[in-house]
Amino acid sequence: MACLKPLHCLIALSLLPSLMAQAGPPSATSSAAPVCRPERLQWGVNVHQPTDQWPKVQEVVAPRGFSRVRLDMWAKDGKRNAQMRAFASNLARQGIEVSAVLFDAYANGYPAAQMCDADLTVVEQNAYKEVSQALGQVADVIHDFELLNEIPLYPNIKTTLSKGLDAADFDTPCGRLQAANLRGMSRAIVDERKRTGAPLRIILGTVARAFGFYKFMQSQGVTFDVAGYHIYPLEKHKPLDQDPWFGDGGALGQLARFNKPIHINEFHCAEIYKPAFENKADQPETEGCLRGLTQHLKEIVNFKGGRIESVYLYELTDEPRKHEPENRFGLMYDLETPKVGLYLVTAFAGGKLSDTEAREVTRRQLLTPAQLASWSGCGARP
Repeated sequence: MACLKPLHCLIALSLLPSLMAQAGPPSATSSAAPVCRPERLQWGVNVHQPTDQWPKVQEVVAPRGFSRVRLDMWAKDGKRNAQMRAFASNLARQGIEVSAVLFDAYANGYPAAQMCDADLTVVEQNAYKEVSQALGQVADVIHDFELLNEIPLYPNIKTTLSKGLDAADFDTPCGRLQAANLRGMSRAIVDERKRTGAPLRIILGTVARAFGFYKFMQSQGVTFDVAGYHIYPLEKHKPLDQDPWFGDGGALGQLARFNKPIHINEFHCAEIYKPAFENKADQPETEGCLRGLTQHLKEIVNFKGGRIESVYLYELTDEPRKHEPENRFGLMYDLETPKVGLYLVTAFAGGKLSDTEAREVTRRQLLTPAQLASWSGCGARP
């Protein structure tokens, strides 16, 4: 706006350098957030808290650099689906996306999962209908849907004594049942994507070296967009992109062969499975777990043979109601009590660490102060 009183303008201009000097440089809190590469590795965590604790979960994960949360979703549970939609909407305001693990009537633990002589046309139709109805409740805010969980571990799904490396290993009555189920589930997601234009994606997961599971499901007409994977390595295990037990290129190289984005949607150390695991800082097995986590997460970060899109730690908190070892996989003991593992993953994710938390990472020589500073804001990079 033009100055209507010239004398006042001259006085103001003469005082401007003095006022600027008094103001000093811009404060750190006023600086812009770092601009991160769009293809950077996304960090997530598995969450199993009851729905009434989800607001607290959001408070915990948001400052830690997590941009993904993996939640279980039961297709027929309309009440929980509405709660998931609301939670996903709240998380999205902080740049956090929900990945839903979608269960239907043919999921492990339900009677239909072992009716392997069922009419496969009916199975596919039932799965399509059930999933279509569930998608209508959440698909405007949740876009990634994983088809069931750890299917290669389902009873009777593989041929006897097979390793799961080949498609034929899953050509069993129960394998064909799940193929029909997954075909219906995936068709429902594809059709919803076409109908709405929403960027929905289908995640199909495997474990160990059961890479033949992908081959079999592809041969059966199951569509998927993302290769999911669960792995829990020991500190002493060979690098994830070299270990010959998995085949050429290790586990990561085998996953990359399918030319899909890769989600490592369950990851932690295998020391937790040991009976001697203490679940307590500064104890031998617990410290070995932290070293192994550091080592193998660096291998994931540095992997060049394919597109690893995200890593989900398993899991946010311990679950005392479960038996050992399933009760002690948390990055926290509870939502108020973090473990050193949370500080370590926060550093990899570029989240906020207090000085005390940072020292817990650096005093163990897991990461250097320079790495913490370099990764802050955007996360670990090669």
